[in-house]
Amino acid sequence: MKSIPLTLAASLDFVAALINLFYLILVMVRTSRTTLYITFAFICIANIVWNLGSFMEYITGNHLWFYLSRIGSSMLPALMFHLIIAFLGAEHRRRTWVRVAYVLSGLFGLVALLTLFLPDLRWVIDTGLRNILYLVVLGPILFAGIVLALIGMKRTNLQDERERLVYILLAAIIGVFTGLTETVQFLGIPIPRLGHLGCLIYSSILAIGIFKHREAYDILAQMQEKLNFMGEMAAGIAHEIRNPLTSIKGASTLLASESKQIHLPKFHEYHEIITEEIERLHQILNNFQYFTRPLKVEKEPVSVNQVIQKTVKLAEIGSVKIKIIQELADNSPKIQADASLLKQVFFNLIKNANEACDPEGELMIKTEVVSSWYRTSFSDNGSGIPSGNLKRIFEPFFTTKSSGMGMGLAICQRIVQAHGGRLEVKNRLPRGTEFTILLPV
Repeated sequence: MKSIPLTLAASLDFVAALINLFYLILVMVRTSRTTLYITFAFICIANIVWNLGSFMEYITGNHLWFYLSRIGSSMLPALMFHLIIAFLGAEHRRRTWVRVAYVLSGLFGLVALLTLFLPDLRWVIDTGLRNILYLVVLGPILFAGIVLALIGMKRTNLQDERERLVYILLAAIIGVFTGLTETVQFLGIPIPRLGHLGCLIYSSILAIGIFKHREAYDILAQMQEKLNFMGEMAAGIAHEIRNPLTSIKGASTLLASESKQIHLPKFHEYHEIITEEIERLHQILNNFQYFTRPLKVEKEPVSVNQVIQKTVKLAEIGSVKIKIIQELADNSPKIQADASLLKQVFFNLIKNANEACDPEGELMIKTEVVSSWYRTSFSDNGSGIPSGNLKRIFEPFFTTKSSGMGMGLAICQRIVQAHGGRLEVKNRLPRGTEFTILLPV
């Protein structure tokens, strides 16, 4: 009789058990708790018990592991049948047949379990009687599942559903025919044992069928799809709000120009409030859109030192009054980055330092290359950040300022992360704050 060499068979057992453990963890972590995914998880468990039992029998020489392995293989026909029924959405119509399949498979599993404690029963498995009954009783269940999958493929008009059925059908066929090479050994037919190899193949095909169409199966992909939809919806709402705001601003300006002859002390005060609030709403919408649309990063070789120098000049021309000291690394390499986005980050950190410091305050900007990172630090001697706020400082709309919107640092963090870097913050002693930007070199 031909057979796969025992050492190769044991290796296949171990690999199949390990791969199914990986699929089990993946399906439990990444999919929702519906019948389809729970059934696939139990298929993985049954495969682990079957393959690990055979492997341990080879390693230890203890035949009890052989009977334990039969518990796992006994449950596979019912589980595969249930998986097909669950995928077809026909569980409510064929619930009785699913129960029958579990009862029959469960009886085989119970016999295998009892043999661990009742040696007198082991002849059922050792003589091949179990294999004969397995073929006669459980074989039709598997073939019925294959037929139902074929019917489902013929009836469906959805391409994605048909593709997934192909994976399930292929896995079932491979499982049946490779499993047959194990169960017909008692007949003395000269064919190799391919059951454990087939287990490795069909469980992998099932996993591909589940995780290939991530939008339908993967809970994280579903969440991402919903977030993308919400982002698009939010962007649309922001656009619709901006249109009437523009009209209000235009009408307000026209009203003010035609009311110059009106000598009402409060009129111009109210008009100024309206104008300021409209501008504030526009700014909120601009910041909000940073989080509702993809951030476009156009990378090119950039000298961080030059970007810092230009940003400092721009800040000093503006309203920044604190003293800015620069300690920029000599001969620093250029990095792949978007200069305009980095300038936005640097300017925002300089502005924050200016607001946190007294008019006599100082800001130290320092650059250096540390390992594979380009490190840029902004250290001020201002009032610092309350320790309870340090963990929330990068949250959108979180601010301790009376007039701030809490979007600046959140946007900075998003820009830095889009460059593959990190933005960190800590309080300095005895006073002040240090923001550190780490960008890959």
